[in-house]
Amino acid sequence: MEAIKINVSKQMDGYTFSIAPSLRQLIKTWFPGSHPANNIFVGYDTKSDFEVYYGRLESYIYPALLGVENKNDLNKKVDEILFIDTHTGNIMHKFKV
Repeated sequence: MEAIKINVSKQMDGYTFSIAPSLRQLIKTWFPGSHPANNIFVGYDTKSDFEVYYGRLESYIYPALLGVENKNDLNKKVDEILFIDTHTGNIMHKFKV
């Protein structure tokens, strides 16, 4: 697989990160012990504070959302992670895995 697409929706008070049900099933097939989440919500203030101390939030969101503990395992299946704005379809951020 070339890329995993994570949908990002801007809310009034933060961001919701989500993946498609078909991707959740694929992740469970690839990694039987994984527990992918439906979505993760992060408030604007939390995102801002987090990034001051730890760096880009997205690098922590995708392992939690996909439910894969070891990022190296993901490297074997995926080339990159794309964060897509659900309203515009634009790529907001991408990671090479």
